[in-house]
Amino acid sequence: MATHIENKSAPIRSDLRRRVLARILNGELSPGARIVESRLAEELGASRTPLREALIHLEQEGFVRSTLAQGFTVEPLSGRELRETYPIVWTLECLALRSSGAGVASVLPALTRVNEALAAATDAETRLQLDAEWHETLISTCPNQRLNGMIASLRTSIRRYERLFMSEDDLVVESVDQHRRIVEALSARDLATAEAVLTANWRDGLELLLIRLGEPI
Repeated sequence: MATHIENKSAPIRSDLRRRVLARILNGELSPGARIVESRLAEELGASRTPLREALIHLEQEGFVRSTLAQGFTVEPLSGRELRETYPIVWTLECLALRSSGAGVASVLPALTRVNEALAAATDAETRLQLDAEWHETLISTCPNQRLNGMIASLRTSIRRYERLFMSEDDLVVESVDQHRRIVEALSARDLATAEAVLTANWRDGLELLLIRLGEPI
């Protein structure tokens, strides 16, 4: 009986985790904000028990934290998380790009199209979606599905930081230019230059975000 109840509640917890995470990633639940469980449960049309279980899951993933005094709060943005995560992302993306081989040539027109849309976008959310699409397209021909999954998970974990980046016009202009140079290098079959610019794209973003957070570079 206990197993039956657990299996029945698992999809509810999973759905609540997904919905709460979406609110964290889109900024509706802002960094450092206290999560009022009763109000959130009412807004989501859920009971507090599965919501608390979903929040515990999100705490294990690093999106929320809990204390006896305050209950659950959204994990604040931190320089430590940036320093720990961004180098892993650019290292794995470069590996995925190398693993793509000649197949990457087939996505160059799409990369150019998405980058042009990114250059024309004026709001952070649209820019965020287009930038994510550009990076996903870049490694879309990589045959290593485990590697692709790791990158996708890491990109979710830094989405809040990327939204902050995409709210800055001058930073987006620089990122668009770097994307263009990556496409040019790949068109010339210069993988070394493409990887170098891709690394710079992430490293520059890391440094600029650290400045925005008032952290030392």
